Amino acid sequence: MILRALLALLLLVLTATAQAAVLTEGPLSVTVPESVGEGQIFLVEISLTNQVETVLVEWMGRATEVTMTKRGNAFKGELLLGAGLGTKHAPQTILVEALRPNRREMVLGKIAVTAVAFPEQRLSLPPSMVTPSKENLARIKREQEQVNAVLAVASPRKFWNFPFLRPVPGEVTSAFGLRRILNGQPRSPHSGIDLDAMMADPVLAANQGRVALTGDFYFNGKSVFLDHGQGVYTMYFHLSRIDVTPGQHVERGHLVGLAGSTGRSTGPHLHFGMKILGQSVDPMPLFTAGGAFDRQAKGGS
Repeated sequence: MILRALLALLLLVLTATAQAAVLTEGPLSVTVPESVGEGQIFLVEISLTNQVETVLVEWMGRATEVTMTKRGNAFKGELLLGAGLGTKHAPQTILVEALRPNRREMVLGKIAVTAVAFPEQRLSLPPSMVTPSKENLARIKREQEQVNAVLAVASPRKFWNFPFLRPVPGEVTSAFGLRRILNGQPRSPHSGIDLDAMMADPVLAANQGRVALTGDFYFNGKSVFLDHGQGVYTMYFHLSRIDVTPGQHVERGHLVGLAGSTGRSTGPHLHFGMKILGQSVDPMPLFTAGGAFDRQAKGGS
């Protein structure tokens, strides 16, 4: 009951709608939140009254293009960003540039990153999984380099659309940002969410995208990484079976694999993670009916 209460409180904090700021420069208008909690996703909405060749957004040292489409008398675009775990609690700079022949509009703004009180979780695991051997440390390093190389790519094409699909229906058993204590030793906070699942339950793609990487990793077990464009990636860990191949295009709801307990795991479940331009963020608000990202509740767009 205590854990559920903490999860509910955390969800309320993360889904609270921050007051918006509108940044303008000539025909360029950009709407962003004035503040965002650590680990929280936010939406950037861009509007232009004339056509441009490219719109670029830079945030937390990374940049991506934004797909602009004509809606009525203006060109509109939207982008998901986030202040990842470990982001300094201070104003962070966002830069938006609209480029067209012989002209450039640019807006510069600040978004305050605020602290979030994440709960703590203690787990008991086999000592070999808490303190890997020298050989396994070398394997972990190789795997992390491989994953980092994939996540460093921000595909300019936007595949994702609202709403995002919950990949399995089970409840959250470990929330995003949990400060984990493994066998009495502090470890990195939980960079995703654990969802309850039975062995071999189907795991579905949260949104349209391209399979960027699959593999069997030391910590994460059998894993699938989906690229949804503009630096948005979702990750599906501890699978018992993988049903997609790198380079394959998948639609929202496509079967990516079966739930399992491979890698560092104490039992069958799905670890679902999301990174946006390299920032680890909490995906839960994307699944929340009536929340900030529920376009059906807002009448669509």
